[in-house]
Amino acid sequence: METNSRVPLNQNSLGMKWKVFLSTIALLCAIFLFDRILFFDLYFLFPNETEWDSSPWYNFIYKTKELQSSKDKHRTIVTGSSVALYSVLPDELNKKEKLNTKYSFFSHVAMAPTDLYYYKENLLSTNPNLVVYLHNFADLQWEYMAKNGESFSFDERTWIKEFSSRYPTKTIYPTSYLKDYWNEIDRKSLSKLATKALFYVSRYRIFFWDPIVVFIDNHFRSGRKYHLYQGVLPKEGIWSKGWTKTTATIECKVQKDTESIFVQNKKTKLQFLFFENQHTLINNAPIHTQIINIQKSGWLDIHWKELNPSNLPWSIVKIQILSQLPTAKEVNLIRYGKDEEVGIRLAHFFCHGIQSENRSYSRASYWDDTRFVQMSVDEFQKEYFERMIKDAGNRKELWRLHVVREAKKNVNSVEFKPWSEYNRILEISEFFYQNQIPFVIVLSPENPIEFAYYKNSNWRKEWISHLKEQLTKRGQTVIDHTEVISDVRYFFDPHHLTYEGAKIYNSIFESSIAPIISKEN
Repeated sequence: METNSRVPLNQNSLGMKWKVFLSTIALLCAIFLFDRILFFDLYFLFPNETEWDSSPWYNFIYKTKELQSSKDKHRTIVTGSSVALYSVLPDELNKKEKLNTKYSFFSHVAMAPTDLYYYKENLLSTNPNLVVYLHNFADLQWEYMAKNGESFSFDERTWIKEFSSRYPTKTIYPTSYLKDYWNEIDRKSLSKLATKALFYVSRYRIFFWDPIVVFIDNHFRSGRKYHLYQGVLPKEGIWSKGWTKTTATIECKVQKDTESIFVQNKKTKLQFLFFENQHTLINNAPIHTQIINIQKSGWLDIHWKELNPSNLPWSIVKIQILSQLPTAKEVNLIRYGKDEEVGIRLAHFFCHGIQSENRSYSRASYWDDTRFVQMSVDEFQKEYFERMIKDAGNRKELWRLHVVREAKKNVNSVEFKPWSEYNRILEISEFFYQNQIPFVIVLSPENPIEFAYYKNSNWRKEWISHLKEQLTKRGQTVIDHTEVISDVRYFFDPHHLTYEGAKIYNSIFESSIAPIISKEN
């Protein structure tokens, strides 16, 4: 007897297809859910021990989440590029007893107006009572501007292409960028941005290991590998990479059994002088002196009990090199400009406990900056020329600064006309106006050496006039601080203040913002 097997076969086939389809959908949903929970939520619960100016994209997202999950009685958000990071010291401002607001950064390196435009909703979610945009001429993306007769033209096609491959675009706002420019970028960029828009693991893989590696280095290794020195600061100062000056006088807060130091030259002679307290240091009365000869270069362990076998209590040690000294250029601290002698390199947390608190937006004072103030103005100008201007067009690390410098010269012969990158600032202004959040633009200080290139240009006058006119319509403010720091030695480069310069500017910044805060309160 024959049976018709086709009907049940087709039914089984159809049922199997549905099962496969539903299983695939369920698997994709599970992957998206896992990706969201692990890489967007749980990942940022890991302790952040990364240091100032390291892992910028991780730190920016971490800081944004921190602000979004907390509230202050009154919060002032300082936003902008590295110009903002190097101009204001929120940690110092927040130490004051009578504080009308809490200052916090919403900033990362190379933040263009377009970046801030795409971040505006995220910034709004950080609960600001006041938004201060520290803005600079250099932020206006001059590498995409070309001089045509009496005006500039903006190369939007190149801008769209290159912005699609920038880290902020790929890491923080790929979906928004795709929505606006999907039909104007090449297939390769489209594919990359689409993947990053779908999966956080794809976005965050560029920095995924950063906080984990730093945590392991801090807690389970010798302290010989690090980004910035976090130990006790010697009285004479120290370079950010931990290199001392020719002498290092250190108040040893935590006297571990063993510390690590690095010596550059073979057959180095070191002298250790131990002092009981500040009084004996002032009187130059050490309780013990020990000289050691180190035959090999590199890292080595030192043992305090071996260096001070008397076991007399001490709190201060002075370390001196009695043999030939290396220089900053020899140990790769600097490449150009005035060279100077250095001493030894100290381990990460030398004479100090592990600094595990979040320091990703906390800036410290290092000799890298402090040395400029010790120079005469003439010495600094010569050093600055060698370091920042000489042959800048052919040095990769200075290429963008060279482009900005040339733009400053070119604006002297053109009239001001708004372009898309500039208009982003006006759109940001309108956004905060619509959301009833006070918005202030502060034109950050500029190095007088470089500001002179366009100080008296009609273009600059028209630019600021137009900016003020547009913001005034919305009851917002533009504050021009371009010239408030007149001493060139407080600038590291054309737009970034040294730590000492930022300390001076802090009070100027605060006094300018205070009346706006008072109006709200």
